[in-house]
Amino acid sequence: MTSRGIDRRQFLIAAQAAGFGALIASASSAWGLQAPSNPLAAYADRSWEKVYRDLFKYDSTFHFLCAPNDTHNCLIKSFVRSGVMTRLGPSMRYGEAEDLSGNRTTHRWDPRICQKGLALTRRFYGDRRLRHCMVRKGFKAWHDAGFPRTENGLPPKEYFNRARDEWMRVTHAEAAAIAAAAAVDIATTYTGDAGKKKLLAQHYDEAMVEATKGAGTQVLKFRGGMPLLGITRVFGMYRLANSMALLDDHIRKVGPDKALGARGFDNYSWHTDLPPGHPMVTGQQTVEFDLSAVEYARTVVVWGMNWITTKMPDAHWLTEARLKAPRVASAAELAAAEAAEAPPVTGLATAAGSEAAHARVDLSRAFAVLRDEERVALALAYGEEATHEEAARVLDWPLGTLKTHVTRGKEKLRRFFAADLEALS
Repeated sequence: MTSRGIDRRQFLIAAQAAGFGALIASASSAWGLQAPSNPLAAYADRSWEKVYRDLFKYDSTFHFLCAPNDTHNCLIKSFVRSGVMTRLGPSMRYGEAEDLSGNRTTHRWDPRICQKGLALTRRFYGDRRLRHCMVRKGFKAWHDAGFPRTENGLPPKEYFNRARDEWMRVTHAEAAAIAAAAAVDIATTYTGDAGKKKLLAQHYDEAMVEATKGAGTQVLKFRGGMPLLGITRVFGMYRLANSMALLDDHIRKVGPDKALGARGFDNYSWHTDLPPGHPMVTGQQTVEFDLSAVEYARTVVVWGMNWITTKMPDAHWLTEARLKAPRVASAAELAAAEAAEAPPVTGLATAAGSEAAHARVDLSRAFAVLRDEERVALALAYGEEATHEEAARVLDWPLGTLKTHVTRGKEKLRRFFAADLEALS
């Protein structure tokens, strides 16, 4: 018995005896009177959770080196299911790497992966992946016709319609045969004095022509990728360029001691996106070890867009360094605006009587009139609000030199703005 005179058990027994058992049972079912304390454990169908678990289920894993650009070289973990790479992720083991002397790195390098790496599975299985050997229709026609040439050595223009030509699928054997035949024909065409005359007729610089030393193989250019990528996987193209000395010996019969190979062009001989002046300083592009040092820097001058836009796995060093409040100056905006041909921005107003006349000033053109030293000095002194003493110390310049560059830069900008406003008035 309860304080109300009857408990639930007694009530049900009495109701059953009075013939109301069915009514009570239906009411309990309808109103959830029999609901357990944990409904998920009792009756809920949780099979829907398998759908989400299956998304991350895998049969096996393996690691591979991803090097899409620059010096990334990220060790990526691949998850495989039913023979298909379903997703990619960081290996999370950089802190375990050690050199021959037993020195270890830090786990601060993890997680090492970028958006390109995360999306690689789309490239592997997407409809735009190049799965077969392809050759331009015009180039194959030139090969099939026996490599015809005009008097100055150039092929007839009808064979070369790049960006407008069709692509044809060929087997690996056919592709190798076409490439080998083209190398032999090019080297033969430009060998000796006859080859030099053809190059001069095509308006190549005389010093450049003389540098070939009469070897037609010297006009063959092989691009092996960026230097540090070559350490891991693409030095083969440079070895192939060197092996062209065998072809030169076959053509000129000069012997192995005088035979010359082809020219190996590194990636930045073809397209340079290095920060201005950097190759002259270190001889190569900024690498990860340079970028990680920013973690201990008090002042960082980011010159060029290369760090953020093409070295994505290493962009986090700058982000995390800023948590320690270093002074960061960037010279990237000007180059980016100029490259994108940014429209003029409203940045200067002058009073004309009682009304303000707004002029549109092209900042990229304005800063283009400055010397590099003046741009850096102004970026620190005004963009980062550093004192002249601080800026001079950061740049390792005498204080007087820093003040001179600031003064000259301000005067150039003043003259530029004045001329711009006068032209618009």
